[in-house]
Amino acid sequence: MQRWLLILALLLTGLLPLRAEASCAVHQDLSNLHRASRGVLSYLETGEGAYHLQGLRSWMSVHPPQPLLQRMRAVGITAAAPPAMELLKRHQALLHIHASQGRIAARDSARHLKVAELVAEFGVLVEALPCDQVKEEGFGSKLVAVAAEDARMRQQIINAGIAWVSFLVLGGSILYFLDRIGIRRIRRTKRFPCAVPCKLQAGSRTLRGHLVDLSRAGAKLRPDVPLVVSGRVGLQFGGYTVTAQVRWQTADYIGVQFTKDFNFIQLHRLLEAYPMEALDTGDVKGGARLAH
Repeated sequence: MQRWLLILALLLTGLLPLRAEASCAVHQDLSNLHRASRGVLSYLETGEGAYHLQGLRSWMSVHPPQPLLQRMRAVGITAAAPPAMELLKRHQALLHIHASQGRIAARDSARHLKVAELVAEFGVLVEALPCDQVKEEGFGSKLVAVAAEDARMRQQIINAGIAWVSFLVLGGSILYFLDRIGIRRIRRTKRFPCAVPCKLQAGSRTLRGHLVDLSRAGAKLRPDVPLVVSGRVGLQFGGYTVTAQVRWQTADYIGVQFTKDFNFIQLHRLLEAYPMEALDTGDVKGGARLAH
């Protein structure tokens, strides 16, 4: 069981970094969008840095809205999704206006659409995303999201705890049932010394003797007259008739296994009715040899 717990722990610790790496990749892309947005706004206001337009166009061509939205959802970045999609829509409008009417018209449209406010709101959300990688400097911040990292770690601990509890409950259930099976087997095969008169019917031959060892699954008997028997036989003792299979035989004893387990209550009634009074030492030691 310890081996399985170790394997589970390794799987959990191995999978969590993969999710963190995917989250950081999306975080980096959103940080680049924020940086490009700040650059475009600066160009529209001052007329300097026209290259920011090309940078934004390139970013938007590489990151279409729907695939980007799917990536954000896949790594659990949902809070920043609505402003990111809205920002992309407004950028598309600004780029179209700039291409058709020029910088001043695009600047006035940006002010009317309140793009600067949206970029600032988007930047605050991006800085709180769950990644501890330091981003590049520029029109953006060094994003070291300590609070978000703590939240991510807490969620990872919760997920690991749920997995541990589920595993322990399942393992405990399996061990419980295995234990119950073992107890039933012990109860079924537990042997009780006794002195019950019996008859053994082997074909046309009838052999008298005594049961010196009895369990629910079988018995050991000592015949009055030595006789070699094998296969299926019939036993009569204590008012019961049962069928059994000969499992082993020595010069003095025969071990049989019942074809149907003996009733627990019947077994104890027999032991009370025929208590063991005097068995030689060989009988007692021989009982250990019975193999049901």
